[in-house]
Amino acid sequence: MSSAASSAHARVQRWTGWACDVAGVMLVAMAVLINIEILVRGTMGRSTLIADEYSGYLFVWLTLLGFAHALHGGAFLRVEALVNRLPRRWRAWTDVLNGLVGLSVALVCTYATSSLVLASLRFGTLSIQPSATPLWLPQLALPLGFGVLCLLYAGVTFSSLRRAIGATS
Repeated sequence: MSSAASSAHARVQRWTGWACDVAGVMLVAMAVLINIEILVRGTMGRSTLIADEYSGYLFVWLTLLGFAHALHGGAFLRVEALVNRLPRRWRAWTDVLNGLVGLSVALVCTYATSSLVLASLRFGTLSIQPSATPLWLPQLALPLGFGVLCLLYAGVTFSSLRRAIGATS
């Protein structure tokens, strides 16, 4: 691996590690929010009126942050039992195909969720919950998360293509 590629790989590893740490903090915040709701309901017979809504928002954000770490760490689901039995050259090309399919799906999701956020902004859409949260704020996690996946899948595809071409030489 060239020094530029290893430097980029180290930066991506740091960023995805940071994203995973932030996702962990969001998971703790979600647990605290839910426990506060339970405590308030149990002791005062009232509700915070935001625990369910904001726990859902946090869940979406932490999931999309976790996707980057999972992809970079090779933790997304794969059919390893079949792929590992292929010759090295074919395995490299299946990685290219996997990267292209992942990139295509991430691009479609980025486009669709960007349209959703823009529509929410344009129409001033608010949550139907008592908080009346502008929906573009929690929805912003979607195009950002999928956009990061696009970048990571492009990198995976490029490095897989380099390995596949090297395996055929």
